[in-house]
Amino acid sequence: MVDDEPDTAHTFAAMLQALGCEAIAITDPLLAVDAVERTQPEAVFLDLNMPGLTGLDLARILRKKYGWNKLRIVAVTALASDEHRTATREAGFDSHVIKPLDMQLLESMIHTLFPEMRWMTRPTGSQI
Repeated sequence: MVDDEPDTAHTFAAMLQALGCEAIAITDPLLAVDAVERTQPEAVFLDLNMPGLTGLDLARILRKKYGWNKLRIVAVTALASDEHRTATREAGFDSHVIKPLDMQLLESMIHTLFPEMRWMTRPTGSQI
């Protein structure tokens, strides 16, 4: 999760971890490309409004470097207009979700992006 707001980035990463995913929080978008190169994630969640490098710019960089098949990119933002959704689609995002994000929506989105993960169970033991 890349978000310049530390609380948001860490909370979102913790939510992913609660679903059984490995996740890290990055608060400096300028470090995100190196982090993706180092960790080789299956998905990257990006805020759009970040200083230094916007989520739109970061998505374009990642798409150019990794193409469409290797990496899923999701906008996690407060920007909800049709114009913003069009901009994320054109920048190469796979999905666009609105903050604040609850656990049920995150779980549904993960299963949509990665259908093979439906076997996972939450730490409490309930099926997802």
